[in-house]
Amino acid sequence: MTLPRPAAGYDDRGMPSVPTLATGPLAAESPGTVRVVSPAELAARIGEVDVLDARDANPFRRGHVPGAAQVDWRDWAEQRPGLLGKALGDPSRWGRVASGPGVEERLRRLGLSATRETVLVGDPSGWGEEGRLAWSLLYWGAGRVALLDGGFPAWRDDPDRLVEAGGARPRTDGDFAVRLRPERRVETAALEEIVSRADEGLVLDARTPEEYGGARRYRERRGGHIPGAHLVPARSLYRPDGGYVDAEELRRLLPAGASAPVAYCTGGVRSALLAVLLEARLGLRARNYDGSMWEWAADARLPLESGDR
Repeated sequence: MTLPRPAAGYDDRGMPSVPTLATGPLAAESPGTVRVVSPAELAARIGEVDVLDARDANPFRRGHVPGAAQVDWRDWAEQRPGLLGKALGDPSRWGRVASGPGVEERLRRLGLSATRETVLVGDPSGWGEEGRLAWSLLYWGAGRVALLDGGFPAWRDDPDRLVEAGGARPRTDGDFAVRLRPERRVETAALEEIVSRADEGLVLDARTPEEYGGARRYRERRGGHIPGAHLVPARSLYRPDGGYVDAEELRRLLPAGASAPVAYCTGGVRSALLAVLLEARLGLRARNYDGSMWEWAADARLPLESGDR
């Protein structure tokens, strides 16, 4: 297998470099970095990093990393989808990341800093919400984000680590400045052009084999997969013990020669985890199609295929 190339930018095959849009005074040259940290490393740095817990509010109240804030990815979408997408409004907007003027103020109210690393905590039994929030922060211009390997279960299972219960502690406003990084996401029109060229291996589908084959589980308008997409189920990104797969295993999940891919799922959550892990483990910059099937399938003129890969 040809190993993926780390991507410093995008070439003329539909992946052009996009100038940074700075909306705050702290705009930086770096597009941001993402990595995976162990529970032991996080424990050694409590108080030095910002911790965001991507799980639902009830599990968070039962126990969380000390000092963490609970964040629901759905509150940071253009339209908030309900459980399993059961919400009013236009389904084609459910997955799209919020980018309006209120985002910066909300991030500051979470206490996020322009200089500290933000560590995202999830649960391996979830949907990869920690990856969606990590990707969103990078899109908004965060300098450094990290994923906790094994999520909260890995933290909780060590009896020597403290676990807080109840709501989040009061937080002092941070100084996060939004600097949109549009090169981290892809719009429908750009993906349509990629698909029209039949670039094999460039599009990665992070859903289940059943969804890839045509099953509609979450109010998608149509079933199937984007033509030419390679299936990389989000569940395959976790080891049996709940940690993330290593670089060698992740390479085996990719098609030969994959470089600068686009990842999608139903609403840009599982695909965001895939995108940030490709970067953290392989140095491979992938774009997330946050509109994903909710947006693509809503447009009847866009092609879909059904059946197994």
